[in-house]
Amino acid sequence: MKTLLNPLRIALLAGLGVAVVAGFILVPAGEMLPVHWGISGAADAYWPKELALLMPVAMAALVWGVFLLLPKLAKSAELDAGRHPLGVVLTALTALALLIAVATVLIGVGVEVNMVQVLAIAIGALMTFLGNAMPKSRPNSVAGLRIPTTLRDVKNWQATHRFTGMLLIGGGVLLVIVALVAPVGALIWWLLACVLLPLAAGVLFSLGYARQAGSRRKSGRRH
Repeated sequence: MKTLLNPLRIALLAGLGVAVVAGFILVPAGEMLPVHWGISGAADAYWPKELALLMPVAMAALVWGVFLLLPKLAKSAELDAGRHPLGVVLTALTALALLIAVATVLIGVGVEVNMVQVLAIAIGALMTFLGNAMPKSRPNSVAGLRIPTTLRDVKNWQATHRFTGMLLIGGGVLLVIVALVAPVGALIWWLLACVLLPLAAGVLFSLGYARQAGSRRKSGRRH
């Protein structure tokens, strides 16, 4: 992959730093902040403000650490083939860390934030961007729908990722809409459906595509 830093990611990292510093200044000393929410949407775990504010920083550091290690774990050609979805994931997870930091600060200063709804909207947005990036990838072992049928056939990979990408975009848009109107307790089930069903459909599509391609090859040899 090319350099991980670009203007957008630099801005997101800077925003994360500003949000955390603001939290240390604005959130009262001794405040306990929520760090986990149950399916019902209610917070069920609290940490001291210092740890809660640093949690998004630790999340971003872990994500960036993994991406910095990728060139040592995978070949450059593989990384280049999966560059578009990998870039979307890195940007989106950095943005998610910033979003969590901002929401945590707002909660700490007394603003009511429905974190489960916020996260569902963020994941829906990630799905739409990832769905748009998937068709731009090529067969590789680090990013995409990596199953035997897609990895051994370029045409299968391309068709499957176009199909799955469209489903992910649709699922992401649906999840954002649902997050705005559905009861918080139902969001986890919508989230699972919107994420897992497009991926399952993509696997079935790839298997069917491979079966049809095999049938065409056999028919061609008979003639």
